[in-house]
This record gives sequence, C-alpha cells and structure tokens, in this order.
Amino acid sequence: MKVNSGSLPQPLNIQNVTLESPINGKALLETELKKLADDVYHESAPPELNQTYTKPLTMTSSQIDITKTVDDYMHELAVATGELYLPGGSVPKAVEKMLSPYDSLLSDINRQNPSLAYKNWGIAINQSGALEATGTITGFEKEFLEEKLNDSKELVSTISDFKSNFLKYIVPENRGYGRYDVTADNFLGVFDFREMLESSRSNDDFKKTWEYETNWLKLNDNILSQLKRNATSY
Repeated sequence: MKVNSGSLPQPLNIQNVTLESPINGKALLETELKKLADDVYHESAPPELNQTYTKPLTMTSSQIDITKTVDDYMHELAVATGELYLPGGSVPKAVEKMLSPYDSLLSDINRQNPSLAYKNWGIAINQSGALEATGTITGFEKEFLEEKLNDSKELVSTISDFKSNFLKYIVPENRGYGRYDVTADNFLGVFDFREMLESSRSNDDFKKTWEYETNWLKLNDNILSQLKRNATSY
C-alpha cells in the first residue's frame, strides 16, 4: 500500500513550547479579596443620595372584590353585553330615542341657518352634561348651535342616558367597547353623536323588518370606529 506523506501530521516541535509555573492560588485569592474590600468599603462607594421626598406606600384590598364568584362575573358580562349591543339594550335604545328630537332640531337649524347644512359639525357631551358643538365652525355658529342643542331637553336627556349606561356597562365587558379607555373625563373627545345618528339610520327594508329607526348593527360599527379613532385601547 502506498502512503501519501503529504497528508501525515507534522511532528510537534517541543522546543517552542513553554510551560508556565503554577500559580499560588492562596496568594491570588487573598490579593483579590483585598482589592474587593478596598473597592467596596473605601475607594468606590457611591455618594449618599439626598432624599427628594417621601411618600408612604398604602395597599388596600378594596380594589378587588374577592366575594364574587365566577358565576357572578359571567352574569354581569351577559347583562353588559345585552345592554351595550342588542337592540333592546339601554345603549342602542338611547340612540333610537335620540333620532326624533335630533331630526326636529336639524330641520329647525337648517331653516334658520342654511349654511350649516353644508358644514362639518358634530355633537358632544361634556362632564357637566351640557351638549357642545364641535367641528369646523365659527364662534358665532358654535354659540348658535349650542343654544339650540341644549334647548332640546329630550336630546340632552337621551345623550346623557347613552353616556351613563355606556360608562356603566363597559366595566365588566372587555372584549369589545370595554377594550378602550373611556371615562367621564375623556368622553367629550370620544363620541360625535351627529356622526353616530347619521351613520346608523335604518333603510326602508330594515324598518319594515325590525321596526327600528336606527340599525343597531350599523350603530355597533360606528361606535367601534369612533373608539378606534378617539380612544386608547388597553
């Protein structure tokens, strides 16, 4: 058999290999411990920070109702779902009741100030329960609209009902409307009720079948659309 000598490993040259002397482990350990002690206790100790303020930490158990059972929570969720989404619920019913006074008011506004029919204005409710006119309108138009809006007691009442029931029932519901951060403080900037009413009107076929002036399916879509645009999701 012929062996190719070029493929064989070269012999190790032991003349080029140096061996280090063993390290004194005890001496090295003592040296490193001394460095550590000097560093921590003498040289590199951080300066003491001045106290800016003190605030006691208080923890209470009142935020969690541990007396509720799973059945209790499921019942609350079922009730909230019906009140928020179904046509007989308090939230869709409030919108259904808004439409008639809104249409009467709109007819009166367009008769007295026809230019507003072509302008982008909306209706919101503030923390005190008064209606505010929003959108691209002049100061005079805003004042005119808000006087008209708040003179319509039925419209004010139904929008107020929508607000109170919406805030109440989104608490146990966290899959739809309840995924968004809506409170009494930011409610003014979340919902435009003119947009809500105009977008949820029923067509003739829906009215004939369900006998509702508003289409709750379109209403649900618009509420979610406004939440996505104007509120923060959890």
